[in-house]
Amino acid sequence: MGKNLTGIKAMLNHEKITPFVCFSWGYDFASNEKTVLAKLNVLNEFYYLNKTYIFKTDGNSDHNYFSPVSMYFREEKWEVDEMYAIMKEIAETSLRYYIF
Repeated sequence: MGKNLTGIKAMLNHEKITPFVCFSWGYDFASNEKTVLAKLNVLNEFYYLNKTYIFKTDGNSDHNYFSPVSMYFREEKWEVDEMYAIMKEIAETSLRYYIF
């Protein structure tokens, strides 16, 4: 996950968006298992997990932005419809960014 995220962020470094999403589920992501979630939180530049991020944020220049990504983790299995809704929002927002 870390290597993929680093590659995506490097590839989109010149853009104002980072339309990346990851879904994972299992016991490691239970609310009482803080170790794994804490490591993932660091990968996401300390931005909240289980929230959609598309646009880079909190910067004060053209080159000084944080780029949180959409990372969804929980103990219960993800349903296709749930993932579809999130991915659709990210895809539509990304297309609008490039078209308009």
